[in-house]
Amino acid sequence: MKPGAGCEGCKSGSCKVAGGERILDADNPVGAKAGQDVLLDIGGGAFLKASFIVYMVPVIALFIGAGLGDYISKAYPDKMTPDFWQASLGIFFLVLSVIGIRLYDRHIAKGRGLRPVIVKVME
Repeated sequence: MKPGAGCEGCKSGSCKVAGGERILDADNPVGAKAGQDVLLDIGGGAFLKASFIVYMVPVIALFIGAGLGDYISKAYPDKMTPDFWQASLGIFFLVLSVIGIRLYDRHIAKGRGLRPVIVKVME
């Protein structure tokens, strides 16, 4: 398949462009051969789950860190300003969440849960 306009600037890493063609890793229960046109199924639930993990988990971690920073600033009011604790712990938790997502991505890449599946070989 030829890459579409949406492929420009895509950083997902789920497919590769080689020689003007897209190469996508997918499960192949129908026994399709290299070079055949196929119909892929990418589960909507998988896309929604991946989007939530990538976009919402870091935001939630940021707010948790900021809230924890506010709690610590009240427990130790003489040490630093509340803004320092909120910002530093918010950023710390944000970075931890990104590292956790990267580790989870490596783990999930080995599994079959979020990969596309070849449903049918096109004639």
